[in-house]
Amino acid sequence: MRDPFSEPFSREEDLGKALPESEHAVSVCLPRWSHVIGYEEGDPEVLETFECGYPRFVPHPFVDELFFAAQEEFAKKNEVTLVFPSLAAAWRCAEYVKRRSGAGCRLESYGWEGLTVLLVDEEYYGAAWKYWQHSGEIVSSREAESALKDEPVDDAVTEAGKEALETIRERIASFYSGVEASDVYLFSSGMGAVSAVHRILAGKQDSPPTIQIEFPYLDSFKLQEQFGGGVVDLSVSESGGVNETQEWLASGNAASAVFTELPSNPLLRTADLAKIYPLLREHEIPLVVDDTVATSVNVDSFRFADVVTTSLTKTFSGAGDVAAGAVIIKKGSVGYEVLKEALPIEESSSPLFSRDAIVLERNSRHFEDRVRATNEIATELIKFMENRSEVEALWHPSSQCRERYDQLRKDDGGYGALFSFMLRGGEEATQQFYDALKVSKGPSLGTDFSLACPYTLLAHYDELEWAAERGAPKNLLRVWVGLEDPEDLIDRFRSALLEMAEKLQSPSGP
Repeated sequence: MRDPFSEPFSREEDLGKALPESEHAVSVCLPRWSHVIGYEEGDPEVLETFECGYPRFVPHPFVDELFFAAQEEFAKKNEVTLVFPSLAAAWRCAEYVKRRSGAGCRLESYGWEGLTVLLVDEEYYGAAWKYWQHSGEIVSSREAESALKDEPVDDAVTEAGKEALETIRERIASFYSGVEASDVYLFSSGMGAVSAVHRILAGKQDSPPTIQIEFPYLDSFKLQEQFGGGVVDLSVSESGGVNETQEWLASGNAASAVFTELPSNPLLRTADLAKIYPLLREHEIPLVVDDTVATSVNVDSFRFADVVTTSLTKTFSGAGDVAAGAVIIKKGSVGYEVLKEALPIEESSSPLFSRDAIVLERNSRHFEDRVRATNEIATELIKFMENRSEVEALWHPSSQCRERYDQLRKDDGGYGALFSFMLRGGEEATQQFYDALKVSKGPSLGTDFSLACPYTLLAHYDELEWAAERGAPKNLLRVWVGLEDPEDLIDRFRSALLEMAEKLQSPSGP
């Protein structure tokens, strides 16, 4: 197996390779700027190289094979299929398609565990796929692999899975003061966790809107925008959301919940939760905080949060070979009783598969150690980048809204290992640097090895102006710092900057 520490996935010929080199990898290599553009524009020469992709955006080969098997068995003329982990999830997708397009869908039992086939006219497949992406109610690659074998999960795996699930709940709960393992709920993806909370608190068509504070991860916003009563967009706020939230409530407006990230992705900003929390408490509006980027090792979200969501696909796993998410609630918080009653039902409709749980439990045993190590390594690389004249802007919680972040940072917590930056020289300079950088390149974060990507291009290619208005420029590069030797990482970034400068100064041009 290729070692991404000594041989990062950054060469031209690495296009489309799985990151990491695993049949259940959750990322894919895009080593050149042109490959990112090609992916976004649907270039077959790029897409046909993909061994996998991020599971909610690109069907894993096992999942694709499962879709094909379902189509062969159930589809009528002009119908295409998606397979969901439960009848409830498939039904919700059918409702979404009908609401978006007016088209009806058919549902069939796949005949293995609770898997349910959704059949939709090919004209409306795009709407069904958007539900898969936004909701996160996905079938994992391991679940698809097991279903394709048409073999029941044996008793030994079932029992091992139950033990792993309980251990994961206990492990997660241990990082939050006053939280019990029974108040941790596990899902098949991080977005699956977020969408479950949204459905409970704000999922009805006549629900008041939610409020989004600070620029969020793509699908967190799309979920609020397209489901329930819509969203109030406070993603650009000098006050950290305080003044705008206060004005909204003082005007007699209602809100089902407030959503934010700690810190935001990719701008690494933190909302002013210390001031927002009492405003919401007065109106009994739940505050939902996603701590995926900071992690529960570095911050205590429940100082102000009523509900915490987190993607276990990222740093909690570290290996990049399993998708999962969690919802954590705490007694005494706003909405606790409602969530406590509804979350078991939501969890059962998009559960963490037993074989995934076994892998995740093993991967997460050194979660805390990895977070503390990457905190320190990132600090060294960021200091280097901050002092480079080529860098026009750099975003990291140590410099962005630090006082607000510190209000939630644990005494022994750090500022995390994700940062974003923009180079002087525009797209030409950024492309040259990205192409020259010798770290693995692809979407996702939290892996043991470093990852870089042109985040805004990948997440907002069709709405670049919208993203730029909210502070995320087209040429923003996002870097996850892994466990490489810090001096080695600094050398790689220095070399890429030098190569960029040489190519820009060349008389013949790049």
